Formats: sequence, structure tokens, C-alpha cells
Amino acid sequence: MTNLVMSWRRKLLNITHKIGGVYAHFLRKENQKNTNERYVGREHFYHASGTGMCSRKLYFQSVDKVKPTNLANNASMRKMRIGTLLHEDIQNSLLLYNNIYSNITNNINGKNITIKNNEEIENSSPVYEVEGEILIKELSVRGFFDVVQNDGLGVILYDIKTAADYSFRKVFNTDKPYTMKHQELQLSTYGYGVKEKYGRLDGMYLLYYNKNTSVMKYKQVPLSMLNSAYMFWANINKQHSVGLPNFEDGVSPVMKWECDYCEFKDHCSPPTGYGKYSDRNTLKKGELINE
Repeated sequence: MTNLVMSWRRKLLNITHKIGGVYAHFLRKENQKNTNERYVGREHFYHASGTGMCSRKLYFQSVDKVKPTNLANNASMRKMRIGTLLHEDIQNSLLLYNNIYSNITNNINGKNITIKNNEEIENSSPVYEVEGEILIKELSVRGFFDVVQNDGLGVILYDIKTAADYSFRKVFNTDKPYTMKHQELQLSTYGYGVKEKYGRLDGMYLLYYNKNTSVMKYKQVPLSMLNSAYMFWANINKQHSVGLPNFEDGVSPVMKWECDYCEFKDHCSPPTGYGKYSDRNTLKKGELINE
């Protein structure tokens, strides 16, 4: 290999590293911006997105309020960014639909009217609301739902999830469908807040996007899960009222492998045996990725 070719390869590699570094810096800035806009000044609330997570992690985050130090690496940030951009695209498309819908809906006496079964039903809000805030004061839980459909005919909640092909096929396996329990609990926490906000909730759905094939499918979650979400946060409040919870398999942490990825790992100091390979033999391929 000539010196000229080697020189060009070094230059190309250097440029690639620089671009990767610049993008990583951008993503960290975006993540910090999101944190500042949503959570600064409201740290005493639990994050609804934390439903189903390790009790110790939630304690460090919202009770002790310590600064996270075990931050996501560059590859993880890029993966999460894909999910963020998909959320934004879907949500922006729904806002555009709202504008189109408002132009074609019958306007009677200045009111938006939907016609169903030859009856006029007044719409008091847009067809879709995105990134709406929920606040469950009695549980000190706060968060932002992805999509609520509220067209005067009912209130339907959607939570958008990206999934690798293996996980996607497991969830929609017709013979033995797999339940992502933490995702259903998270959706149900939003559902509890949405029901308080709107006075009703008629349905909840997880909207899965297959990252390999771009296929999108819905999975309905029963409204009975609202009680499960409520009990999860009631138990968290009870545990934290007496201080930092002890280590307890299935609760703190939910799965031992989570500890290596936890942003509060340095504060928590999990005992030997808690890490990404500690209970991997109990997991199936694809379950290690937080979809």
C-alpha cells in the first residue's frame, strides 16, 4: 500500500471521527435541552416514563435528586435519537391532519361539529393532541403522553414504541404473543393521568414501529391496567417514604442486567453479580434492548 493511499485513509478516518464527535455533542445538547424544558424545577415529581423501573433508580432520580454520572454512550444516544425523530414525524403528521380536519368539518354557529349516525356531536378540542402533560398529584407523578385522539366520540391514548424486528415479531406472535409489561404499565400511567385530565378514557394502544421493516401495528392494552399502574406508583411512594429501598430482585432492580446501564450506578454501588451478564441466561434474544 502506497504512502499516498495510507495518507488518504488516515484523513478519511479523522474526518469520520470528527463528524461522530460533533454529532455526539449535538445529541447531548439536545438531551440536556429536553431535560431543562421538561424537568428543571419539577424534580420532586416522579417521571411517568419511569413506570416499571427499579425502585432505587427512581429514588435517586426524584427523591435524592442526585446528578446522573453513568451516561449513555454515543451509540445508545444515536439509537434513542431514531425513536425521537419517529415520534416527532408521527406527531407532526397528526397536527397537520388537525389543520386539514378543521377545514372540512362542518362549522355551525362557530362550533366544530362531527356528524355520526346523522347526529351532530360538538368537538371541543382538536382531533389529536400530542405531547400533552399529565399530572397525578396524589402519586407525585408527572409526564407527557405521545398522542391522544379526542374527537367528541371518545378519548383514545396511544404510546409510540420502536422495536427491533425480533421483539416486534414476538409481541405480535399469533400463537404466543409476548407482553412488554413495563411498556404496558407506562402506557397505563399516562392513561391514568389522561382519564383525570379529560374525565374519561375509552381505549389505550401501544403503536409499534418495526425498525427493520417500517411496519406499524397497534396492540390494545386493557383499561384494567390503569389499576396496576396506580398500585405500582402507590408502592413506590410507600417504599420511598422510609428511605432508599434495599436491593430486592424483581423490584430493585427489576432485572440485574439493568444495573450496568443505569445512569445512577455510581451512586447505587450494586453488589457483585449485578450486571449485564448476571441474569442474561433468563432472557431471550432481543430483550436486552430497551425498545
